[in-house]
Amino acid sequence: MTIWSSEIKELERLHNSLKDKHPKLELELGKLIKTDDENVVLVYSRRCLEVIITDLSERELHRPRGTEPLKGIIDKLNREEKVPDNIVVSMQNLNSLSTFGAHPKDFDPRQVKPVILDLATVIEWYLKYTGIEESIVKETVVVQEKSKEQDSFRKTPVKPWRRIYLITGILVAVVVIIVSLIVLNITDIGKQVRTKSIKSMIILPFTNYTGDETIETLVSGMHACLISDLKRLSGLRVINTTTSNAYKNAGKSVHEIADELKVEGALEVSVFGVRDSVIIQVSLISAFPEEEILWISDYREEKSQLLNLYNRITRTIADEVNIELTSDEEYLLKESRTVDPEALVAYMKGQFHWERLGTDDLDSALQYFQIAIEKDPDWAEPYAGMAMTWNAIGGFAYGPLTEAYRKSSEYLKKALDLDPNSASSHYVKAVLTVWPGWDWKTGEQEFLKTLELNPNDALARSYYAHLLMILRRTDEAVYQANLALALDPLRPLVLGLYARVMWYTGEIKAALKQSEKALSIDPDNNFAFEAVTNSYLSIGDTLKWYERYRRRIYWSNEKYLVYLDSLFNKDGYFAVIEDRIKVNEEVYNRGGSISFTGQAKRYLIMKEYDKAMDYYEKAYEENFWMLAYVSLVIIEHPELKNNARYVALLKKMNLPLK
Repeated sequence: MTIWSSEIKELERLHNSLKDKHPKLELELGKLIKTDDENVVLVYSRRCLEVIITDLSERELHRPRGTEPLKGIIDKLNREEKVPDNIVVSMQNLNSLSTFGAHPKDFDPRQVKPVILDLATVIEWYLKYTGIEESIVKETVVVQEKSKEQDSFRKTPVKPWRRIYLITGILVAVVVIIVSLIVLNITDIGKQVRTKSIKSMIILPFTNYTGDETIETLVSGMHACLISDLKRLSGLRVINTTTSNAYKNAGKSVHEIADELKVEGALEVSVFGVRDSVIIQVSLISAFPEEEILWISDYREEKSQLLNLYNRITRTIADEVNIELTSDEEYLLKESRTVDPEALVAYMKGQFHWERLGTDDLDSALQYFQIAIEKDPDWAEPYAGMAMTWNAIGGFAYGPLTEAYRKSSEYLKKALDLDPNSASSHYVKAVLTVWPGWDWKTGEQEFLKTLELNPNDALARSYYAHLLMILRRTDEAVYQANLALALDPLRPLVLGLYARVMWYTGEIKAALKQSEKALSIDPDNNFAFEAVTNSYLSIGDTLKWYERYRRRIYWSNEKYLVYLDSLFNKDGYFAVIEDRIKVNEEVYNRGGSISFTGQAKRYLIMKEYDKAMDYYEKAYEENFWMLAYVSLVIIEHPELKNNARYVALLKKMNLPLK
């Protein structure tokens, strides 16, 4: 029992009176009364005060609080005599003492008592101020009056024959209910209601209460890592990291976020310390019909044991939301994993840069993955990241193909040697096997293995959808693409990949919508750029196409752009394509790197089929990864079905013509 347990009882009484009357305050106070950790008590005392002060700022000062410190608002309320003096004193004391929750070594646990007393004083006044207490009194009176009516009814004599009919009716009703439950097999409904089954959730960005802003990257890495763990549960749809991060400081309730993402619940994690040990509080919240805390727990764990802590949290959540684990999931969650925290942070930074796919970003990704390897050479994930990055460098012609693919294969082998059950490694192997391996069967097997280990991986489903498109299995491709979008609807790379699938299937409006959305988040996303320019051409809007195209010519000087503008305005779309062909030919003849498939596509636009096939065949000889999509070229250029060289190329690559 804590030394402040008696004081907590008063807060419990106030919490009960708040039910359904002030959801935000009820939520924060509910977290406070469920913990025994003095740091957490102080932090949630402060959060309760923040809710009250924010409301008072709008009601009495007629402006939103914004980011203004609590002390400033309290002082203004005091100067303008909006709050009684004794309540101001309690607010000031509460504001001052509650800040120590982020610094565990700087306060005496006995100081928690006055914080709780001041909080109770402030909340009790606030309930009267808002009229909530008055509504509680009215409800109590109504309940008492109903109770009197029931007592009066019970005191009224019941004639014997009426009593017999009443008892008989009740027995018949009970028998009917029991028979219905047996016949209809619905006897487990009570269990489902009690356990609050949840099949989809978002892990919200972690809240840093340490007072140290320099650890934000570590906190972000911790957040992404927990998502990766929960994504392994096949019975739970988990929103991926990028979309979750979009809700950081969004000012939205769990109910609002869940409604936008079509999920049933959320996980809130508060970080109170990351010194020798990580100190966190985890809250599982049901979003509908109203926000409700289903489970809350405090943890202290050494940094090196963070991944093992996440295993325990994942198992607990599975139990709390009624998810049945498969035997493979049981095995993976029993594995012991220790990772250097600095390696984890470096790895997450590398992942961020890899997804942007620009030449500078890929260089940065290599640097961060290398740091992660140096910090923790026995961890498989950074090696998988290096393999993926080198594959992209070769694929986008940012470096020599042969060297890039060789390094990619070496890092992948190391990753799989370290961890044969790494979903990331199998994902990289799937991508390398398809692009540039062109081994469709093995690639599909590796994608399926990845999704078996990590069924909530949005990128794996996105690229698997592309493989299915390449194989012309359109319905399956659309199904996987939709699953990916539901898992990470605000991730630019997922949006770009999804838009490409939509464009290939003729859903031009959907392709435009999602590719524009991706570019609004990340203007440099390659897949989104391809999808949006193709879509504008499909609807005949060459002006919009040129606007997008011009933004992407980052290597051009101002003089060339002026020339290009004049060319487009005078001669139109085809003149710009001809000019790009000419520029690329000059670069290639000087020994520079160009996209063979991109050049082939431009020649197809100009209906120069022999030159187009020359470049497709060069791409085949060089094992150029984008050639994997050559089977889809016929969608834009159906005349190629009669081109002998094109048909022969598809046969060599074991690709379908239809």
